Amino acid sequence: MRAVSKDKKAKRKAARHAETPPPVETSPPVQTGPLGQLLFEMPYSASAPRLINPDLGLHNLVSRAGHNAGYTIDVTLLDAPDHRLIRSGVLLAHRVLDGRGEWYLGAPAWEPLLPEERIEPMGQGDLPQEFADLVRPFRRRATLGPVAALTCERREFALRDDRGTTMALVRDDKVTVRRGGLTIARFREVMLTPTGPGLTQEQAAHLHGRLTGAGGTQVTKFPSLVTRLGAPATGPTDFPHPDGLDNQTYFTKFVSTLLGTRLRDILEADLAVQADDASGPARLRDHAARLRTELGGLSAVLDPDWTEDLDEELGWLVAEAERDGAAAPEHLASLQARLRGERYLTLLDRLVTATRSPKVGDSSTVATAEVLEALLDATRGRLRKSAAKLSVDSPPAAWESVALAISDLTGVCDVAVHVLPDEADALRRRLAGVSGLLTEAIDRWGRVERIEADAAGATPSKAFALGRSYEHELSEVHQAREAFLQAWPKTAKKLGG
Repeated sequence: MRAVSKDKKAKRKAARHAETPPPVETSPPVQTGPLGQLLFEMPYSASAPRLINPDLGLHNLVSRAGHNAGYTIDVTLLDAPDHRLIRSGVLLAHRVLDGRGEWYLGAPAWEPLLPEERIEPMGQGDLPQEFADLVRPFRRRATLGPVAALTCERREFALRDDRGTTMALVRDDKVTVRRGGLTIARFREVMLTPTGPGLTQEQAAHLHGRLTGAGGTQVTKFPSLVTRLGAPATGPTDFPHPDGLDNQTYFTKFVSTLLGTRLRDILEADLAVQADDASGPARLRDHAARLRTELGGLSAVLDPDWTEDLDEELGWLVAEAERDGAAAPEHLASLQARLRGERYLTLLDRLVTATRSPKVGDSSTVATAEVLEALLDATRGRLRKSAAKLSVDSPPAAWESVALAISDLTGVCDVAVHVLPDEADALRRRLAGVSGLLTEAIDRWGRVERIEADAAGATPSKAFALGRSYEHELSEVHQAREAFLQAWPKTAKKLGG
């Protein structure tokens, strides 16, 4: 009885398996790009594979005509010998297509300050002045010349069904790269772009198989032109995007990042000026002034000759931008010309060099927080020492030395805020009040000196009037100095350190 029951169960199990169809073997899904595209790197000399397959609805492969027809284009890349334009995301080239010469400028990474892509007729053969002005801060004082030549042979096809409906576009690019007349690279890129009804999974699998069978390798994107060119085009940009900073960053890295950030700010303001942006001069002035202040705050731990030279040139740039701050058209034109002059381009060169190798002395491998904390302590100590010597009758030089000490401490705070935000912000708030009082006292003394100068050689009646003003201003100086001296002890206690 038990044996019969087992036999029936076995028969029922076999019957259920017989009713279940075996799994259908299918091709693995073909990976496509964001537009459903299929991208393949092909051997340069590979024979074109047969892509049509009527059984799958791929009936015809037709060469495209009109503006989509195939062509051959010769491109000469222009750059400095170190490829500084290409490294910074700016592509300048001369192109010849169908016997017509044209200039090409492409800078998508800098759009809208620079055009994503712009083409101008060749004209007389000289680089258009507008192109020359736009690339000048990237080129700076380097010689511009051909650095590579590319020849691209492009063929385009339409893959259609039996009713003539285009299902995919096929682009086949064969590119040869030369330097100094020698071929350094050859590559071939094939791109299939579905269109109209698109491709079924079976059709995509068929095309994938044909292209890989011909030696192709599917990729998610093609290597960039920079990668194809190799060194030095693959080197770092002269105008890096700012990196994140923390208080454990080595001081060399901190200073390099700080300089690189300000350099990029200055360049973007420069490009805004060239684009006739009315805000450009003010932005240029503010960024240059900020860098000058930050370098001043770090001057105690940087090479003095290095910082003094940069301070002088940044001061010149601030003054130039300030002079044209009204941003009237004629002012912008004047500033635009000076920003393509030798002095400004030399400053950019020096800032690029400084960003790569800041002269930080013995603090290079010390944590930034440690360096800045020590610098804050030392600067606070100098301020206290200078302020402790003051009295109402102290000479102007003594008051000026305190003002300089406050300026130095404020400058250190402007830098330290990046890694010690709480301490730096608290110090700046505590200094604000006494800084204003000190400025008032010094400004009042300046009025006294101007009255003394005016009194020299004045008529008796004018001298009498100036004398009364002189006495009044001396009284104001006394009151302003007293106000500072009364406020200082409380501030000194709050400075800490």
